[in-house]
Amino acid sequence: MLKHKSGRDLSSGLTSQAFGLEDIARFGIKGGISVLAFDPVQSLLAAGTDTGRVYVFGQPGVEVEFDLCPGKPIIHMRIVKSIYLVTVDGNNAVTVLSLDTKDVLSVFTPNSPTTAMESDPSLDWLFLGLENGLTIVYDVDRGAKTPYRIGNLQKTALPKAPMSSVLFLALHPRSFHVILVGYENCAVVYSMVDENILLVLQYEVPPGAPGGDLHPSQHTRSRFPPLTTGAWHPNGHHIVTAYEDGSFVFWDANEGVLLQARTIEDTEVNIPRRSYVNSSDIANIPREPIYRIAWCCTTNPEDTSLLIAGGEPGSLPLKGITYMDFGPTPVVRITSYQAQGDHYSQPRRQRIYPVPLGADPVDFIMIARTSPYYAGNHDPVALVAILSSGELYSIEYPSGGALPVASMFPPSLCWIQPRMTAFTVASVRREQWIGMMASKKKQPDMMLTGGAPARSRLRKFDTRNIVITGHSDGWVRLWDVSHGELEDSQILDLSIADALDRSVDVRVSAISFAGRMGEISVACETGELVYFKFGLNKPTSPEELKMRLDALRIAEQDGRPPMIQHISGRINPQTQEGFLPVFVLSPQRGPITAVKNSDIGFLAVGYQFGTLAVVELRSMSLIYLEDVNGLGIDTSNKKFPFRPDDRSSTQSQGVQLEIPLSLEFSLMALEGDGFSSIVLSVGTNLGRLLTLRIIPVRGGAHAVQFVGALQMKGKVIATIPFDTEYGVPAAASPTILQKLPQGIVISGALISVTPDEARVIRLPKSKMTSKSFDDKVLVAGLSLLRQGDTLVLVCLTASGFIRIYSLPSLREITSLSTQKFHDVRYTSRSIVSLNGDVLLGIGKNESTLFNIWGKAMAVKATEKNGERIADSLYDVMQKLPPRPAISTMQWMSGKKYITVEEFDLLIGGPHRPKSKRMVEEERARREQQRLAATQMIHSTSQSSSSSSRSSYFGRRPNNAFSGMADEANERGERLGFMQSQFSKLEDASHEYVKSISDFIEDQKRTAATSYFKSKFLG
Repeated sequence: MLKHKSGRDLSSGLTSQAFGLEDIARFGIKGGISVLAFDPVQSLLAAGTDTGRVYVFGQPGVEVEFDLCPGKPIIHMRIVKSIYLVTVDGNNAVTVLSLDTKDVLSVFTPNSPTTAMESDPSLDWLFLGLENGLTIVYDVDRGAKTPYRIGNLQKTALPKAPMSSVLFLALHPRSFHVILVGYENCAVVYSMVDENILLVLQYEVPPGAPGGDLHPSQHTRSRFPPLTTGAWHPNGHHIVTAYEDGSFVFWDANEGVLLQARTIEDTEVNIPRRSYVNSSDIANIPREPIYRIAWCCTTNPEDTSLLIAGGEPGSLPLKGITYMDFGPTPVVRITSYQAQGDHYSQPRRQRIYPVPLGADPVDFIMIARTSPYYAGNHDPVALVAILSSGELYSIEYPSGGALPVASMFPPSLCWIQPRMTAFTVASVRREQWIGMMASKKKQPDMMLTGGAPARSRLRKFDTRNIVITGHSDGWVRLWDVSHGELEDSQILDLSIADALDRSVDVRVSAISFAGRMGEISVACETGELVYFKFGLNKPTSPEELKMRLDALRIAEQDGRPPMIQHISGRINPQTQEGFLPVFVLSPQRGPITAVKNSDIGFLAVGYQFGTLAVVELRSMSLIYLEDVNGLGIDTSNKKFPFRPDDRSSTQSQGVQLEIPLSLEFSLMALEGDGFSSIVLSVGTNLGRLLTLRIIPVRGGAHAVQFVGALQMKGKVIATIPFDTEYGVPAAASPTILQKLPQGIVISGALISVTPDEARVIRLPKSKMTSKSFDDKVLVAGLSLLRQGDTLVLVCLTASGFIRIYSLPSLREITSLSTQKFHDVRYTSRSIVSLNGDVLLGIGKNESTLFNIWGKAMAVKATEKNGERIADSLYDVMQKLPPRPAISTMQWMSGKKYITVEEFDLLIGGPHRPKSKRMVEEERARREQQRLAATQMIHSTSQSSSSSSRSSYFGRRPNNAFSGMADEANERGERLGFMQSQFSKLEDASHEYVKSISDFIEDQKRTAATSYFKSKFLG
């Protein structure tokens, strides 16, 4: 008989004072992404969400969150002068944030809803287009609205047109005093210096011309497609405007001549045609509007391309972003309008950058190398698209391939590229994890390199908590949640799409990672399971591969595909070391509901049709495939009792299937046994706890034996084994497994948890203690501080509390509130780790990391005045490059050029208040002058005092007032000397500025003379 110490308190060393909730970190993003902004100078990416939050990301470990408008979306966002982050939220509030101090500097609410926003990276001005058609200007640096405004230009240009809001604003890429203002019926080029309309661009599709309409019935009348967006050519000579019918038009920016009107597929769509043939399958479905258009250029601003979101036929199943490479732009002065239009009708290259199936790209931003100019489209290396689902999708530019997200973006952004569909946490030894990270070959540089991370809490655990996320595109990513301890913060990743040899229907539904063995099993929503093992990619001969395939395939009797298919032949040849695909398990029993990959070479999988499968990983053989419905009640069950069609008929008859929900392998002695066994515990949706034992059979194989069943209240959400003698978990480990042949007896028990109760059970069904819950439990797990007397059961409840119970008595020790972050919809996605970490799901794409031993652990503080020290974002050493300006020939041809100072005076007016920086500089200058004057007076007073003393002792003054007069004369001489010094300094400054101006004028005259000589004399 098994001997054990009954009733030993495994939590005797704990009181409520030992616990405290330590807030460690946040992961992911709350809500969907609504807008993005990127600054290449500081290398920072800002993401605004539909929940009113803004996240700013930099290099690994740099992430700052601003909660600006809870519950309202962030609609517009810009980074101004690389230091100001400006947002417009759903309440129409314009908020200016400092990336340096991370404070809100000013808040302004226009009297009409903001519909468009534009800024220049080098200017202080924010242009706001309003719903009433006006354009106002906000002084970002001073935090005040300026007196300058632009009226409703459409009303002036087209008096009979309906009222329209401002749809978009675009500053001239070289002359910042010229702005393109878009309305519903026209686009207007406006000069802020002359306060005059330069051009009115109105697009008309005459009768007989197709335009962007797909249905021929629309071609018989004249149309004015509503405008959606527009952009400048980088050289400022051309303009492109886009419309709701999916067409876009190129214009000459000097004369307003229409150069080319086209769609993605067709050209000259504004010219009437005798007949227009269209496919009948798409004729009845309208073309999508063009949501966003970007005019990009390489390092040469004349070498351009277009990126277009939208404009595709609505019937296309796969959407994307259209790329058109036009190459070098013809020289405007020597090229006819017809030739310029032909240039835009014949791109050198055209392709579609596809996005994930089922999502549409609604916006995107370009990731430029170094320059923030040309609307952020100067020499880009990538683009990040915002999908209609709120996810992100990153594309390499100009190749169009998907970027290695895990290697180039912070983990929080990886959670939504694309959306996370599965989530778990596993423990890995620290040395093993570092070895895995060392196997990664050289990856591309991180896309974001700005900022500096704050000093993190150093938590010295021997095992690492590894967060594993699965995504809708089949990618699985592994990363360490222990920030600041490991110098290498890269992410390991793998793809089941490559293993399954397909790109659709690869959504990850469940993951199980055996950290000690380096094995991971990934479940696909279609019911297939892919098993990976970490190791070296050893070359395999074709003969050996064929022998392994023939030996390992197990086919059903009716000729169905094999349940286990070996896929080592699908390993990427370029992979030297990493997670290598081994086999696919596909017994055709419906979607997978639970998966457990043990550390001792066994894999258990539960299916929606009520089937439990067990695989021996050493031989990669299926040793068990049984239905759990009624297991232990009806012993006449046959092997493989139901086929998938039988399950469908059973469901249609209203019979509830019993489905495995919780699986756990353990090593312990069952009640009545004098030896320890490999035990598999299965919790089902009908509240039954099933106990199975894995036993060895002849030939070194194994078999699964049913032992017993126990009924509980409610579905089983957790099965947790522990050692009742030593107070440690009893989960199966290879170290203990090696000792089983020695006859060791492990006194173990199992905690079975449902939403309504928890029981400590001596398996298979002897109850030791039980506890009924008043508050529904959603997640449960074990935690300990040290071996022997600190083992506790941690439960996360539906009301937002973490309740901690002693073992084995299940006495409540304390409860910790998480109601500040609690969202019952996502709490069930939480994980409790053995070291006390609780990764709490608080949003669809967001989790927070706590530790319940916050008061008992010696954690190095990183707090200041009770608040967490935020990461640094702004680097004062990074300077803005010079802004592009008009060329000398443009200036000589009469195009106006004004300086930034002149433009500031135009917009801000003569009474513009001084900025804080200017006030501080003046204060510092006055202080320096005061110190210099004090030092000068002190030095002259010493020399004067010596001469005064000699004069005083040499002769006596004539009267009492002569001494006072002498002192007054001395002070006057000193002040006069100071004044002369400052005058000389001012004169020198004027002379220096004048010499620079004269030099620039000489250079202009020399350039002009050389040009005319080369043209007319040479």
